[in-house]
Amino acid sequence: MILVTGCNSLLGRRLVKRLIDAGEKVRCLDLEKPRDLPESAEFVRGDLCDDNDPGLLCADVDVLFHLFDVKSPVHHGRRYMKRVNIRGTRRLLDAAGAAGVSKFFFLSSYEVYGKTEKVPTAEYAVKKMKPVTAYGRDKLKAERLCMERHKAGPMAVTVFRPAPLVGPGTRNPITLITLLMALGVEEANRVYVAGHGENRFQLLHPDDAAEALMLACRSAVTAGKVYNLGSDDVPMQMEQMLEIKEKARLDAEIRHLSTSRARWLSFLLRPFKIDYLNKGHVLYLLANLILDCRAAKTDLGWEPKKGNVDILLETIRWYRSEKL
Repeated sequence: MILVTGCNSLLGRRLVKRLIDAGEKVRCLDLEKPRDLPESAEFVRGDLCDDNDPGLLCADVDVLFHLFDVKSPVHHGRRYMKRVNIRGTRRLLDAAGAAGVSKFFFLSSYEVYGKTEKVPTAEYAVKKMKPVTAYGRDKLKAERLCMERHKAGPMAVTVFRPAPLVGPGTRNPITLITLLMALGVEEANRVYVAGHGENRFQLLHPDDAAEALMLACRSAVTAGKVYNLGSDDVPMQMEQMLEIKEKARLDAEIRHLSTSRARWLSFLLRPFKIDYLNKGHVLYLLANLILDCRAAKTDLGWEPKKGNVDILLETIRWYRSEKL
C-alpha cells in the first residue's frame, strides 16, 4: 500500500494517477476529493490535525508521499497553517514509524533557501538557511523533523525541494493573477517585470516532479538525502516574457516595476493579506533562483523534460480553454 497526502494538489493528482497506472494500491488524503481520482484509490478526508487517526491512515502502508501542506495564511490564518505544516508532519512521521512504513518522502520547497547568493544553489551549499516567507520557515522546521526521524530509524526518509510547481490545473495565486492580467482584462492587459528583467527564476512542471518521485520510490539510494528539483531551461525574465508573448500571441503590455517600488507595494499591501506582491511574489520578481539538480539526476537518473517557456506556454493554453 502507498499513501499519498495532498492528493488533490497539482502534483498529487498526477502522482496518484502514475501510481495507479503502475498497478500500485493507493490510499489518499486531502480536504477535498479530486474529481478525477481513480476508482481504485481509497480516499480519506482530513488535514492531519483533525480527528483522523494517523495510525489508521498508515495501516498496511509501505511507502508514504507527504505532499499535504498549507501555503498561505490568507484563508485559515497563520496558526492553522503552522499546525498543518509542522504539527501535522510530526504526527504523520510518528504514525508512519510506528506502523512500520519503510520509505517516507517529504515534499519541501525552494522557499527554505530564502535569498540565495550562490546560483545555482546546491542542496548543502547554504550553511545557514534563512527563509523569508512563513511557508519557507514551516518547511524548514518540517525538514528537520524528517531528518531527526530518519536518524532514529529504521524508516528511510527523503526530502525533495522543488522549484515553483506550475502547469495546467495550477492553483498558484500568483500564476493565476498574472495570467488574468495578461489574458483577460480587456484593454488593460499587462504583465510586470521588475527592474530590467535580468533575474532568472526556475519553474518545475508537475509531470517532471511526479517522475522524480516515482524514480525515488524504486531507488535504494535516497535514504536520508535531500534533492532539488527544477527545470533545466531558465531564461532571464525579460527574455522569457518576450518569447512567451510572441509564441502565445499575447496582446499584453510589458510594464517595468522598479525594485524599490515592488518592495514598497509589498509593504503597503501586506495588511490586506492578498496573494499578490507578497513576500513570495517579490522574491520571484527580484531574486535569482536556479536550483542545482545534479544529485537527483545522478542518483535517480531523472531528467526534466520541460523548461520554463514550455511550462508557461502549456499553462496559458490551459487557462485560455478552461478559465476564459
